[in-house]
Amino acid sequence: MAQKKDRMTKEEALSFLLTYLVVEQNHLLVLDQLELFNLTNLAQNAVEKMTDSEGIVPHELIESMAKEYLDSL
Repeated sequence: MAQKKDRMTKEEALSFLLTYLVVEQNHLLVLDQLELFNLTNLAQNAVEKMTDSEGIVPHELIESMAKEYLDSL
């Protein structure tokens, strides 16, 4: 079975996520080890969802996941 190619790397997703949280949502981030770990996992989950479904718009998925993250704080 052929392996699906990621539409976005984890690093790109994390960069977009951090930019969205800080710039668009004006959220103050304190990046300790745990917070960075959680955000990295969130970015990886976004990449996996994008890889599994071609119909997902990357920035919309990450924004949705970021909003859920903010709501959970």
